[in-house]
Amino acid sequence: MEKKNEITERHQPEDCALGTLAMDDKKLVRKIDWHILPIMFLTYFLQMIDKISINYANVMGLQDDLGMSGNDFSWLATAFFIAYALAEIPQAALLQRFPVSKVLGTNVLCWGIILCCSSATKNYAGMLALRILLGLMEAVIAPSLTLYTSMWYTRAESTPRYGFWYCGLGVGQIIGGLISFAAQHAPAGLSFGGWRIMFVVIGAFNVLISLLVLFVLPETPVKAKFLNEEEKQRIFQRLRQDQAGVGVKVFRWRSVLEAFADLQTWMLVLLTILITIPSGVITTFSAILIKGFGYGSMESALLNMPSGVVSIASTMISTYAISKGFSRWLAIDILLIPTLVGSCLMSFLPAENKGGCLAGIYLVNTTVAPLALIYAWTGANFKGYTMKVSGMAIVSAGFSIANIIGPQTFQAKDAPRYLPAKTTLVAANAAAIVVSTGLRIMYGVRNSAADRLGGPARSHMEARQAHKGTVQDVHDDENFRYVY
Repeated sequence: MEKKNEITERHQPEDCALGTLAMDDKKLVRKIDWHILPIMFLTYFLQMIDKISINYANVMGLQDDLGMSGNDFSWLATAFFIAYALAEIPQAALLQRFPVSKVLGTNVLCWGIILCCSSATKNYAGMLALRILLGLMEAVIAPSLTLYTSMWYTRAESTPRYGFWYCGLGVGQIIGGLISFAAQHAPAGLSFGGWRIMFVVIGAFNVLISLLVLFVLPETPVKAKFLNEEEKQRIFQRLRQDQAGVGVKVFRWRSVLEAFADLQTWMLVLLTILITIPSGVITTFSAILIKGFGYGSMESALLNMPSGVVSIASTMISTYAISKGFSRWLAIDILLIPTLVGSCLMSFLPAENKGGCLAGIYLVNTTVAPLALIYAWTGANFKGYTMKVSGMAIVSAGFSIANIIGPQTFQAKDAPRYLPAKTTLVAANAAAIVVSTGLRIMYGVRNSAADRLGGPARSHMEARQAHKGTVQDVHDDENFRYVY
């Protein structure tokens, strides 16, 4: 069913001969890839570097330099994601009103400046304020990249592209470890210590990349200078046939209501929370956990790098498999199995078993890949521009809520093993498998009902609006089916 809806139906015989069309489409997609994917990858890579910079700074003397104690560090992580959650709606409003690339680029510029300023902080209050500002800016990243991807690619093509830019997370873990290792070689006794140098370097690179986003990344396919008119028309035609387009960029309160009233939204939010709690814990606390196994600060930075390799491999393999017809829900369930095993190793092995504990941390990093699949689900199964923006904002809020919960499971009194936090990882992963399977059942029921009635697959709220004769955001074609 999924393969038919996503791949077969976009090649209609009325356009031209199938063989020629397929070859032309491959060239067109490749051309788009080369022009937009590297920049999208860099933006996601940079926001990941920004997030884990505090992780590495923690083992480089941040707490001592700023006079922190108790749960202060946990609150740095929590405050960032509280701001991240609160900013989702305002950022979604900006994405609705202004071009995606301009909103994204402006935020990248701002968070680069904020990170540079972080190097000059003298106390905990100053760092806390800057982490809050950083959270406000970085809230735009997932909604903007998800929306931007759906402007260019069909649903079948989108998933591996989500996977590609999402691999910025894994690369960020690897490069972040190298940056931390290099910064720790700064001469001792400097007032401008290693973690401060790290913040300046990362922040300056953010500012440079923001210029690429603002001035090189096209606002829309129509404004892409690297495409000719025929290619622009073909992009529009392919998205219309696939029912994958974002629709007319007009704000509709009804679409916001449909997003909030749709059961899939809240199941995706719950799944995001359950998956992100382990992911957020590893992102923020992996270096300190590794240090707790008896390693030094420099060793902790280097030993955290294989986590990035696991993230990249799990993301690319799963998104590629889905592009070849593998089920999304099953891919998520399979990815959560090594995560569950890793959580158990971290939780129940004695700290003296360094190899087993390290293996546990590395395995838990497979949990980052399902989040890319959730982004792909959101981009594929929400209709129209407003509903896509709203759905992605709500799901991203779930991401930040999970990251608020995760750091608070790490309490100073539980150091150095942090057993309650590790046990939380086990429970969250097990529950995520149940929710993912539930989503597949729900989508299957909706598609079966659409097959029976001979219309498009809809949520309960969308069906009610259709019975009232309300005009839809996009062509409500009877061929639309949820992908799972």
